[in-house]
Amino acid sequence: MKDKAKGLVFGIVIGTMITGTSAFAATSSKLNVVLENVKFMFDGVHKQTSQAIIYNGQLYAPAKNIAQGVGESFTYDGSTKTAWIGQKQGIFKYLDEVSYARIDGKQKDSLYFKNWTNPDGLKFHIADQQYLHGIGAVLDSNYYTSDENIISVDYNLNSKYKKLTGFIGVDDYTKNSDNTGTFIILGDGQELFRKEEIRGGDVPVKVDVDVNGILKLEIKFEATQDEGKQLDLVFGEAKLIQ
Repeated sequence: MKDKAKGLVFGIVIGTMITGTSAFAATSSKLNVVLENVKFMFDGVHKQTSQAIIYNGQLYAPAKNIAQGVGESFTYDGSTKTAWIGQKQGIFKYLDEVSYARIDGKQKDSLYFKNWTNPDGLKFHIADQQYLHGIGAVLDSNYYTSDENIISVDYNLNSKYKKLTGFIGVDDYTKNSDNTGTFIILGDGQELFRKEEIRGGDVPVKVDVDVNGILKLEIKFEATQDEGKQLDLVFGEAKLIQ
């Protein structure tokens, strides 16, 4: 979504029409809501006035209206119960939900999927951006030398996917670390992507790699300096697209 949409807080109501002041949830509990005409301002410009629901002090507005207000397209896929604001991607799987082939490295027990602690631990954050999916690697040079500060994870893709996308960066927990990181993607032994000198506080770097025809995918997280500091690298919103 464009930068002008940042900071806009709104709820999304999909597939439900509420015509009165009450609705019933799946548990049959009664919800008291208010339906009001709300003026929507985008960057100080009044672009639309439409009906929205006020419930428990929160505003719930049609997602399509909000998307159009910030100049984005809107699509709802009822089969997957997924709302797309902006570009809609093809069929995909989150990398943290795909079974990996193996993990290597002296610190291989410090690789995390979806959260820093499973099942519902601290979420991944890069430059204040939260990611609900991804892979995180804790690289600690307090106990390991620089040549041991490597964690790699392999996946057997078997030519099933076309692209690997996501965002790479340093988790905010170690944003003040003096250490820097390197992120590498290899397909069938050939380097497909490399990002070096990843520092805490840097904005996430977009990853968009062609994996069409790749049988084996390898992802490497490295800490490139031996400064006695921990560095947490994150591959956020990592997706394999078919």
